Amino acid sequence: MKIYAYDPYVGNEIMREFEVEPVAKLEDLYSQSDYLSLHIPALPDTIASVGYDLISLMPRGGTLLNTARKEVIHEAELKQVLADRTDLSYVADVMPDSYEELIVAYPGRVYATPKKMGAETAEANENSGRAAAKQIVDFFATSNTTFQVN
Repeated sequence: MKIYAYDPYVGNEIMREFEVEPVAKLEDLYSQSDYLSLHIPALPDTIASVGYDLISLMPRGGTLLNTARKEVIHEAELKQVLADRTDLSYVADVMPDSYEELIVAYPGRVYATPKKMGAETAEANENSGRAAAKQIVDFFATSNTTFQVN
């Protein structure tokens, strides 16, 4: 399997060090990837940035995996590309707003989980536990109530 990546902030030499082939343009990433996994934050310039023009570039039988945030997908354009390209699939670890509509319209081609699963790793849970412990220690040491719930 060849792994391609597009990242305007990570140098090509670093990608190649990890046996990842950098691509020059975002469009190249979509057109060369049978399986494309998104790992981008939901920022003003990325919200609804993944739409028809990019997804339709994917090769026949392609699958877009949204492991980022649902906001980065332009849902109306996702629906349109799924209607136009019956060979494409969409998988997400976060439920799109129109999930019920999508699974009815495109059975076997759209899958999603009801809650974000990216933070459900052993490492993420360990980091959460450490952060909570530090906050408790900080409270007793300095009376810091920054993270107080009630």
